[in-house]
Amino acid sequence: MSDITVRKVKFEFPDELDDVLPGVDLVRETYLVAFSLTMPYLEPYLIRTYRSVADDITDPGLAADVREFIGQEAQHFQNHRRINEIIKGQLEPVVAAQLQAVEDRLDADYRRFNAEKSRRFNLVYAEGFEAMTCAMAMTMFDEVSSGTRAGDGRFGAWQQLWSWHAAEEIEHRTVAFDVYDHLEGNYAYRVAGSLQAQVHFHRAVDSMQRILLASQGAPAKHHTPPWFANGRPRYLRTFKPGYNPADLEVDPLVAMVLAPYT
Repeated sequence: MSDITVRKVKFEFPDELDDVLPGVDLVRETYLVAFSLTMPYLEPYLIRTYRSVADDITDPGLAADVREFIGQEAQHFQNHRRINEIIKGQLEPVVAAQLQAVEDRLDADYRRFNAEKSRRFNLVYAEGFEAMTCAMAMTMFDEVSSGTRAGDGRFGAWQQLWSWHAAEEIEHRTVAFDVYDHLEGNYAYRVAGSLQAQVHFHRAVDSMQRILLASQGAPAKHHTPPWFANGRPRYLRTFKPGYNPADLEVDPLVAMVLAPYT
């Protein structure tokens, strides 16, 4: 059983988020905005997936972890949904409509996955997403701790949201892996399914990032996720046979970020 805490956090977002777009780094900020826009669809999908298998989990500790995981994910998507509406409200209506069209397609995909796909498919999608976001979050903390990513000194609601979310992704990093291992456990399918999930998810992110880049007068082209340059080795390790997120060494900064919300 992992040490997971559901923190009921409601960030106070200002009516205008002038630190979001264009931000210090337009490519990075448009990626994070696009990623945030997926959360009100991706995270309810994860919640539905784990609720559907709750009765199949025979390990009491793992069942408890799943309940806490669901609680954290519910807090995440509610905060992202609130800030997403503020961000989209600052964009031109045609841009917001283009983004909404991508969001609607993603939402339809996730509802179809829950309705039509197998338990194994949905569990491996969840595990693939969580493995990727754990690598992403740990890379972000590595960059801050090592000073390899410099900001402009601002730490407003947007930055606070991402720091809290990333820290909780690391905290609940074992759940999706453990559930998949407990109920399915096929390594080859985990690798193939994880890649399929990550490609599907990032197609939506990439589509929305291109829309956002064009809205800011930048070329609407594909960019590698900004965390990938420093996070590639960590990400690739998630596909190794011996990978287990429980073995990862967590930066002490994670606990410091979470302390005010506990």
